[in-house]
Amino acid sequence: MAKHFSTCVAKPVVECFSVPITFNGVSIHNPNNIEASRICWYLLNKYTGTFDITYTERQSFWISQGYQDTNALDCIELLTVHSYNDAIAERKEERSMSGLQLIGFKEQQLHSMQDYLNALQMILTVNRKTKHLDNHIAPIVADWPGQLFIRKALTQLHTLGSQSSIPQEIETFMPMLGPLHLSLNSREHVMIIYHLFFEQMFHFVFGKHKKLAKKPKPWRINLLLELARNGWIKIKGEIMQ
Repeated sequence: MAKHFSTCVAKPVVECFSVPITFNGVSIHNPNNIEASRICWYLLNKYTGTFDITYTERQSFWISQGYQDTNALDCIELLTVHSYNDAIAERKEERSMSGLQLIGFKEQQLHSMQDYLNALQMILTVNRKTKHLDNHIAPIVADWPGQLFIRKALTQLHTLGSQSSIPQEIETFMPMLGPLHLSLNSREHVMIIYHLFFEQMFHFVFGKHKKLAKKPKPWRINLLLELARNGWIKIKGEIMQ
């Protein structure tokens, strides 16, 4: 019988000071939760030219800066950046467990808010002895379900207050969408939306009998994006004319 396990690990960030939950009387948690209008305003007025750069433009920038000639960002790196095979030499240092602490693991699915609350109790149980997180934030780098359910718990806590069944200790957690998930999600999103195009290109390059999954592995998505970019560079002049 298949079992699902929830694993909690922590890695210290020694270069930074701890972040208090409340600073100068202001909580780090936004009482309005996620404000889409405010996010859009900042993207349009503060970050134009940062997050709206095309894949082709970004690749051209890397090449112009000479990054492609370094070990840090070469072609193999681009294809294996999200591959977790420990046999890949280029990823050996990043895959190191040095400094990582295992908090605990338990049989637990992660399909609901209560599932996440149960998993976070592993950290809170340790904190009741160490007091490391008291009145301070513990960043939780999480994918979409982690963002949704942990923020849902925080919202219920702040909305209902003492009437909520959510333990007050949960406010010490701050879910964050890291660059890894952001990169993976954005590339996968492009693949899903334009799957028909990439499927035709995939068959043209690798043969009609090869099958392209609806959600290909990250290294294959990177490969198809790179093939599309190189093809576009060859025909861009005539198409734009």
